[in-house]
Amino acid sequence: MSDSVALNSGSVLPRGGVSAWLVCLSAGLFFFYEFFQLNIFDVINQPLRDSFQLDATQLSWMSSMYLWADILFLLPAGLILDRFSTRNVILVAMLVCVFGTLGFALTHSFLLACLFHFLSGIGNAFCFLSCVVLVSRWFPPQRQALVIGSLVTMAFLGGMVAHTPFAWLNESWGWRNSLLIDSGIGALLLLWIAAFVYDQPRSDLDRVKTRSPALMTSLLHALRNRQTWLAGLFTCFLNLPIMVLCALWGASYLQVVHQLSDIAASNVVSLIFIGSIIGCPLAGWLSDTQARRKPVMIYGALATLLTLIPLFTGMHLTQVQLGIVFFLLGFFTSVQVISYPLIAESNTGDNTGSATGIASIVIMGGAGVGQVLFGLLMQQHTVLSSGQYSVADFQYAMWMFPLTTAAALLAVLLVRETYCKRQ
Repeated sequence: MSDSVALNSGSVLPRGGVSAWLVCLSAGLFFFYEFFQLNIFDVINQPLRDSFQLDATQLSWMSSMYLWADILFLLPAGLILDRFSTRNVILVAMLVCVFGTLGFALTHSFLLACLFHFLSGIGNAFCFLSCVVLVSRWFPPQRQALVIGSLVTMAFLGGMVAHTPFAWLNESWGWRNSLLIDSGIGALLLLWIAAFVYDQPRSDLDRVKTRSPALMTSLLHALRNRQTWLAGLFTCFLNLPIMVLCALWGASYLQVVHQLSDIAASNVVSLIFIGSIIGCPLAGWLSDTQARRKPVMIYGALATLLTLIPLFTGMHLTQVQLGIVFFLLGFFTSVQVISYPLIAESNTGDNTGSATGIASIVIMGGAGVGQVLFGLLMQQHTVLSSGQYSVADFQYAMWMFPLTTAAALLAVLLVRETYCKRQ
C-alpha cells in the first residue's frame, strides 16, 4: 500500500485558475511531441521504404512498434502515475522519447530502427495518462471534458505539424536531418515542462494522510468496471481511421488513388488534424454544458460513418472535396475525447490512472492491429511487380473503416450515462 495526500472534508483546493491551465497545457506539450512522432511515418513512408528496403507489411510493423511499446507500458504507466510524482514521470518518459527519436535518426539497421521507435512509444504510454491525472487534480469535474479536449487539440496540432511543415523540412534536409532537428526541439520542450509542471495545486490548508488501495485491489477494480472497457472500445474503433491514415497510409493513399503530389497529399491529411483541433474542445464543451456524455458520442459516431462513405466506395474526388472529407473526419471523430472524463467519472479517484491505462491499452492495441491489418490487406490483394500499390489495393483495405466505426457505435450504445458526475 502507498500513502497519498488528501484534504480535510471542509477544505477546498484552488482549482481551475490560470496556474491550472499553465500546468496542464505545459504537460500537454509532451502529448504534442509524442503525437508528432506517431505521425511522421506518413510523411517519410517512401524514404523509409527506400532506405531500409521494406515492403508494406515490414513498414507497417516498423511503424506499429511505437504502438506496441505504448500498449505494453500503458498499464504500468497508469499504476505508476497513481503512486508517484506525475511531474517526475513525465520528465523521465519524455527523455526516453527524445533519446529514441535521436537514435532512429542515426541508425541504418532495420532492427535498431524498430527498437528506437519502440522507445519513443514507451514515452507515449505516459503522456496522455499523465495529462488526465493532472486535469483530475487541477480542475473540477464540470470542466474536465473541455480541458481534456484542449489537450487532445494540442496533440492533433502535433500531428498536423508532422505533415505539411515536416514534409517541407524533409524535402529540404532529408528525413535523417529532420529527425535530428526533431530531437533537439524535444529537448527544449523537456526544459519547459521541467520549469512549469507541478503535481497538484499548492495550498496552506491542513492536510491529512489517507491510505490508497493496494496496487492489485486498485487494478482489479478498474479491470472489473464495464464502463472502462466500453469507453476504450468506442475510442479504439472510432479512432482507427485517424491512426491508420494520419500515422502511416493517408498520404500514400491520396497519391495513388487521387493522384495528388506529396505536398498536396500532406496538406489534405493535415486537415484531419484541423478538424480535430476545432472539434475536440467543442465536443468537450457540448458534453460539459449538457451534463451528458452519450448523446455527443453517438452523433459523432454516426456522422463519422457517413463521412467515410466516399473513401471506401471509390468515388472520384477533387483535392478540395478530399480536404472537406478529411476535415469532417477529424471533426466528427473528435468526440472520442469524451471517453476519458467518462472513464474518470466511472472510477474512483485512486483508480483514475489505472482505468485510463486499461482503456488506453485497448485504444492503442487496436491502432497497432489496425496499422498492421491495413498493410496485410493491401499485401493480400496485390501481386507486386513494380514495388507500388494500386488503387484497388487501397480500396480493398479501406473497407475495414466502416466496419470498425459501426462497432464504435455499438460500444457507445452500451455505455451507462454518468451525467458528468463521479459514480
